[in-house]
Formats: sequence, C-alpha cells, structure tokens
Amino acid sequence: MNGTPDMIAAGLKMIASLGVVLAMILALLYGVRKLTSQRTGAAGGKRIQVLESHYMGVKKTISLVRVPGKVLVLGISGDRINLLDTLEEDIVQQEMPPGESGSFGPMLSDRLKKIGSGFKRKEDL
Repeated sequence: MNGTPDMIAAGLKMIASLGVVLAMILALLYGVRKLTSQRTGAAGGKRIQVLESHYMGVKKTISLVRVPGKVLVLGISGDRINLLDTLEEDIVQQEMPPGESGSFGPMLSDRLKKIGSGFKRKEDL
C-alpha cells in the first residue's frame, strides 16, 4: 500500500466535522433567540399592534395603535410622531360595531372630528 490517505474516509470525516459545526451554530442561535425573547417579554406575541391608519396628506397619517391596556391615537408625519389622544381598550371594544372586528373607520373619523373641532379655521377668525 502507498502512503496516500483514503479519499472516502477523509471525505466522510470532513462531512461529519461540518455537520458538527453547523449543529453547534444552530444550537447557539436557538439559545440566543430564546434568551432575547424572554428578556423582552415577546414570548406571548406582539404587544404593540397598529389597528388602523388613515392617510391625511403627503407623509401624514393618523394611526390607532394598541398597547397593553390602551389604544393610542397618533399623528405621524415625516419627522415626528405626536400623541393626539389616549383611549381605554375596553371603551374601544364597546364602540366597535359587532360585525366589524378589525375596522375602526367610523370610530376614527368620529375621534378626528372631536379633535378637529377644537381648532379654529382662518375663515372663522
């Protein structure tokens, strides 16, 4: 026999080594993902949800955002986010029409009218 290594045995060793390295990387990624989800409290799902957005103009929208216990009415422009109003989550659920589980359109337009009635137009001055 000559002194050259057996190519099949060397190939199997290389594939086995690669498999071990990949398994270690996947286990490490799984551990990091578990650790970060426990730390942020995101294990139960998303805690912040955008319920609805209404386009007002160029780079200007009004959005309903649900956070635990409250629904926020936010004015969003190109460079700012302003809190317009805060609603209790149970009030939002009561005001929703029974057939429309995901649409807040009528409620959002009513809230916008209430907010807008506090501002005076130039014509009224």
